[in-house]
Amino acid sequence: MKFNQHIAFKHDHGITLQWVSEDNSWLAVVTYQQEVIKKIDSNSDPDASNKEITFKKWTLINCSVPWIGLSADGNSLTNIPGFEDVRNKISGEATLILTCINNGIKGKKLFESIWKSPTIGFDDFWPVDKA
Repeated sequence: MKFNQHIAFKHDHGITLQWVSEDNSWLAVVTYQQEVIKKIDSNSDPDASNKEITFKKWTLINCSVPWIGLSADGNSLTNIPGFEDVRNKISGEATLILTCINNGIKGKKLFESIWKSPTIGFDDFWPVDKA
C-alpha cells in the first residue's frame, strides 16, 4: 500500500502532518509540539555561574498510523505485518521534518525539499520569514 503526503498545518497547539493511502482508506497522522526547556549552563562565563538558559524545542508527540495494533494478549501495542515499506517512508519523513522545524534558519529550505504537499499556517513560522 502506498501513502502520499496530504497536508501539513501549523496550529495553536503545534504542527500536524497527514499522509493518505492511494485508495483514501487509511490516514497516517504525526503531531509535533513545542516544549520550553530550562537548563543550567555551567559552562558559561565563570563570573555568571549557574546561569539558567531557556530555549524551545519541537518534539514528536503523536503518531497515529494504521500499522499499529494490539498484541494478541491485548496488553501492548505491536506493529502489524505488511506495512514495513510505508512505515519506513513515513517515519523517515516525520523524523526529517522534526529536524527541519528544529533547525531554524535552514529549516525552511529543507522542509520545502521534503514536504511537497500543501501547507497551512506556516506564514512567519520560519526565522528567514521574519527577517
